[in-house]
Amino acid sequence: MKKTPTGLLSALGCMLLATTSPALAADVTPERLVNADKEPQNWLMNHRTYDGQRFSPLARINRDNVKGLKLAYAVPLGGGAGNEFNEATPLAEDGFLYVTDSWGVLYKIDARSGDVGRIVWRMDPKQERQQANRGAALWGNLVITPANHPARMIATDRETGKVAWEKWLGDPLLAQ
Repeated sequence: MKKTPTGLLSALGCMLLATTSPALAADVTPERLVNADKEPQNWLMNHRTYDGQRFSPLARINRDNVKGLKLAYAVPLGGGAGNEFNEATPLAEDGFLYVTDSWGVLYKIDARSGDVGRIVWRMDPKQERQQANRGAALWGNLVITPANHPARMIATDRETGKVAWEKWLGDPLLAQ
């Protein structure tokens, strides 16, 4: 499996966000997810839309200018253990990115300026070991992420970065 360097996907997401303007903040609802094409500036779920095409309708980058693209900036993630990687698709909403690293750490990155990214908060699930993490889901005012070792689902308030709830997914006998 090919691993993407930590921060690269975040930087690519930042380039996309640099071409858009933020919309008004709202809870992520079934209606917003079903109608994702009405919010081309946002990437609210892994494949952007339910048809899974992963296509952005934004037109600022096109066949004529794509060869001139370059990295606008990068936001370093992780850095505590070495040999870290990122396999998660960053989610984008209203100029903010939500992405997880290989330790399950969730980051909220402010990408609204288009020329610098700033980590607003990070939620560390304190995993016992590193493992691939496929990313987050937005729902209501929460960012839902998996954590491995021990296996849990964690809901984080997307404004404050505080854990709203956590659900153990492993064998209850192992939790003792």
